Amino acid sequence: MRVHRTTLPGQWVITRLNDIPIGRKLVCLFVFCILIPLLITDGLVLWMLAAYQQDSARHDSLSAAEYYLTSTVEDAAGTAQNIYLNEYINRFLNTEFETPLDYYNDYRKLLADSLYIDSLRDGKFAIMICAGNESILNGGCFRQLDPEQAWYQALQESGQNILLLTNYDDSRTVSVSGQRQISLVRRMNYYLWDPMEKAVKIDINYLRLEQDIQSANYETDLYVCMNGQLVCSNVQSSEPWTPFEKTPPELAQKSSGVKALDLYGCRLEIYAVDRNMNLGQFMRQNWLPLLLLALLNLLLPTVFISYLNRSFIERLQLLTATVRNANDGVMPLLDRVQGQDEVGMLMGTYNEMARRTNQLIETVYKSRLREQEIDLARQQAELLALRSQINPHFLFNVLESIRMQSLLKSEKKTAEMIGMLAYIERQYVDWGADVIPLSDELRCVEAYLQLQRYRLGDRFSYRIDVEPGCEGLQIPKLSLLTFVENACLHGVSRKENHGWIFVRVRRQNGQALLEVEDTGVGMPEEQQELLEERMNQADIEMLKQRGHIGMINACLRLKKVSGGRARFTVESEENIGTTITIILKEARDEE
Repeated sequence: MRVHRTTLPGQWVITRLNDIPIGRKLVCLFVFCILIPLLITDGLVLWMLAAYQQDSARHDSLSAAEYYLTSTVEDAAGTAQNIYLNEYINRFLNTEFETPLDYYNDYRKLLADSLYIDSLRDGKFAIMICAGNESILNGGCFRQLDPEQAWYQALQESGQNILLLTNYDDSRTVSVSGQRQISLVRRMNYYLWDPMEKAVKIDINYLRLEQDIQSANYETDLYVCMNGQLVCSNVQSSEPWTPFEKTPPELAQKSSGVKALDLYGCRLEIYAVDRNMNLGQFMRQNWLPLLLLALLNLLLPTVFISYLNRSFIERLQLLTATVRNANDGVMPLLDRVQGQDEVGMLMGTYNEMARRTNQLIETVYKSRLREQEIDLARQQAELLALRSQINPHFLFNVLESIRMQSLLKSEKKTAEMIGMLAYIERQYVDWGADVIPLSDELRCVEAYLQLQRYRLGDRFSYRIDVEPGCEGLQIPKLSLLTFVENACLHGVSRKENHGWIFVRVRRQNGQALLEVEDTGVGMPEEQQELLEERMNQADIEMLKQRGHIGMINACLRLKKVSGGRARFTVESEENIGTTITIILKEARDEE
């Protein structure tokens, strides 16, 4: 009967928590149970304070804009009232002048008797007084009343004696601020016996009004609308020579507050749109109480966690550091066990375990050394086996070259060739040191190339270029010679016309580059890729196969001696030649 183990609802959480280090658990406890709730609470408080400040700023901006607009309109209304009650002006407008000169004389007299009109010319308003008197000349503040004027028709249709309206006048007759006009118009029918219709039109300076709205330090975006038209705003400039736009429908949706009032038959609405809440600016303005709040909310928990860390976490860190400092398999002991709690018990248990482990290490250490010696002997045997495969192959080719040279030419140069051969043979025989300086290897290479030059005559030339400072590079004996031999036999010697072999050694980007280039017959691309792959993956098993055994042997020795840092590239083109590059990453770059 199989028993199924049931998992408790919180077991998965406990299992996950068991995988988290204790230090992180304490940090999580502090973050999720103390820090985050405090930050959320403080954030809500900050947001509420900022929202309150924003509401106050919006209310103040609306009230200030309302006061400014209302006072401006009331100033215009007061001016219209004074003109309306002025006896001199009413008498002047009711007079029918026989000649323009009579009009001009009475106009000058009016200015002399009543200084009120001149006092109104301060640029804040533009005043136009109209009367249905055809003897009045249009000029100054006085005009003949034109019933077709839009503002007069609006006054007539309203049925009121005074009216505030927005108007677009493209006649440019009377304007202090372009063609957009915000005007207060009033009938001048104070005296019932007035023989003709009279009215006064006071244009508020639109440019000045818009400039005052924009230059005021309002903390919200304000939009002033009159009679369903957008008059001005403190966030966008308008063109005073274009008609008023209709109030955008979306303005009421995005606005966070509105002031609406009726002024002399005009529906005035001021929309306030909150700007993005700038918590940074709010915090700079209230940094002192916020600092005190942060200290109160974070200082005490932080101090408590700090002491808890010193009492609990530091001992665990000391135990962890002691375990990681084990050298050569020997586990160090703690100097002293701190505390009598669970952590102290763990430290004491570790010391006992370390003592027993060190005893076991001493017991098995000698057997481990014996295994290493056996492995080292096996590697040396592999290297000796690789060396032994080079001698017969190379010696056969050299002796064959000398034999052919002796048969074709009966010259004393044969002695020189034999001397060079003897030098090369000494390199084969003396295997006391498998790794030699590059300078010794190059002397052997040059001796071989001289022998090949004797054999091939004028059909063959060579050149050796070594960058200064590379002569001390340590490489396996006869490794570079193997690649030079391959270039001679499989490259230059198969070519009917003159051939070259170039041997170059240089350093580049912390690597040693050994290049062997020939101008021989080259090889197809498939053969080139196969050769490069075999060279880079050379191992003992490849030596049992046929084809390029000498090069595979050299590649394997280079890789073993360099600790696997050797790489090989092959570049070849048929009837052009072949270049083999040996790339050795120097040991000091590995450190």
